[in-house]
Amino acid sequence: MLSLGAFAFAAPGMLALLVALPAIYFLLRLIPPLPKLVRFPAIRLLVGLEPPEQTPMKMPWWLLLLRLLLATALILAVARPLLNPQADLPGRGPLLLVIDDGWSSAPGWATRTAHAERLIQRAERANRPVVLVGTAPAPLDAPAVRRGAMRPDE
Repeated sequence: MLSLGAFAFAAPGMLALLVALPAIYFLLRLIPPLPKLVRFPAIRLLVGLEPPEQTPMKMPWWLLLLRLLLATALILAVARPLLNPQADLPGRGPLLLVIDDGWSSAPGWATRTAHAERLIQRAERANRPVVLVGTAPAPLDAPAVRRGAMRPDE
């Protein structure tokens, strides 16, 4: 993770694509070749007609700038920017989350789940599996819950 103060990139290798911006600039400035002039006898009927709209010879500077800014924004988005990233999780193995999920934990449940989600996001950035364990016994009619290490998105 590349950190620049309170701003970081989770995939800093993608920032190397910014080097390609000059190539994108020249591709956008590329003008197709002019059409060949071919004499055709029946063209005399069309000599005085003007098309309703003309194609400009060059791209306007503001459109070129807008396209380059769009390409830059796309590259920065692919680099997965993070605002105020937290430090990596300590350790190397799976993240073990033990959550009190009994009836007495109901008043602070929103706080617990928000904190668990933040920890799971940090584990996802570190490419570590997550083991989620509850403290309350499961009800008898509850469906089977998956146990063991899971990917953070699960």
